[in-house]
Amino acid sequence: MTPFRSSAFRQLWCSSLFASVGQGMERTATAWLALQIGAGAFEIGLTFAVRMLPSLLLGLAAGTIADRADRPRQLLAVAGSGAFLMVAFSWLISAGGLQIWQVTALSFVAGCLHVFDMPARQALIMDTVDRESAARALALNALVARLSSAFGALGAGLIIALVGSAGAYLFIAGAYGLSALLVGTLRVVQEHRSVTARPPFSEAFRDAARLLIDVPAVRVLIVAGLACEIFAFSHSSAVPLFAQDVLMTDAGGLGSLNAALAIGGAIAVALLSFVPGHVARKPLLAAIFLIYGLAILGLAAIHELTIAVAVLLIIGFCAGAFDILQQTLIQLSVPDQQRGRAVGLWVFSLGSAPAGHLEMGLLIAILGVPIALLINGMLTVISAGLLLAYSPDYRWSRSR
Repeated sequence: MTPFRSSAFRQLWCSSLFASVGQGMERTATAWLALQIGAGAFEIGLTFAVRMLPSLLLGLAAGTIADRADRPRQLLAVAGSGAFLMVAFSWLISAGGLQIWQVTALSFVAGCLHVFDMPARQALIMDTVDRESAARALALNALVARLSSAFGALGAGLIIALVGSAGAYLFIAGAYGLSALLVGTLRVVQEHRSVTARPPFSEAFRDAARLLIDVPAVRVLIVAGLACEIFAFSHSSAVPLFAQDVLMTDAGGLGSLNAALAIGGAIAVALLSFVPGHVARKPLLAAIFLIYGLAILGLAAIHELTIAVAVLLIIGFCAGAFDILQQTLIQLSVPDQQRGRAVGLWVFSLGSAPAGHLEMGLLIAILGVPIALLINGMLTVISAGLLLAYSPDYRWSRSR
């Protein structure tokens, strides 16, 4: 808990709490809204795909900007824009006649906001604490993000049942507004802004792209991340239809499933914060990758809500562990002044997610939810096996 000695970190941590509540609520509310207006499997997959498309289009740029801009102001602009967007969408729902393209557009803009939030927030965390506390600070921030997202997902299901989707988006706007208020008053020394001879944006952008070429450790992590995004993380596209068509549940059930994913991720982050520094992270990431695929295979055979929640806890655990391990390993592989760009490169790798969500949507439309999960679970296991086969650093050995 050492990072909490920093008042700046405490304030940023609270901002992350409210931002993550809003994000968790928005994902659940948007997925349920798509179902309400009659969206099919492909359309739901498309909605999830466009949410991740900004990672591909803007990830590197967002990371480069985070290494050059005033990070608190960048986060303030993102949270303020999110609050305005949610109020506008609440009004649009109240007006009636909502169409799937409007829901898809909301998903895309929400994805853009998230892309510009993540590199700035991750890099700013390390500005608020000393280097020795940085790993714990990142873990604590990831922990509150996962837990808050879970509460947001549960809250969205309850709020939709009580006041409808339009009211739910007003609650989401309130969460973003509180996040903006906290980060807007944040004062912290940002070492990256004290550098007087900063390269032009175009040069900094090229440097971010070259990390993939010049640093083999980063290259392996990005390739593994691409496979995991396409085959494993795409399970989220299946969850709404899994809830509706396989489990025959309502918005509350969907909220429970999404909450299980977030809680599982929070548990992973909490446990990883206790892993001793001498424990090799690369073999741990490979093991998580393999378990991730096996858990998706297990989900394909389930028809009970309670059992599905339990399996999604495991899937969420794997998703959270893979994320935090990949982020940590990437940041540790580059110089301090390129942290924002390293996170931006990781965000860029998330740009492969649209391919996974579209692939999942097509598989569900053609073969159904269980078969789609079965196929992607098998492909995830194969990808983890290839990582172990071709990258010796990711295998456990006695010397480790």
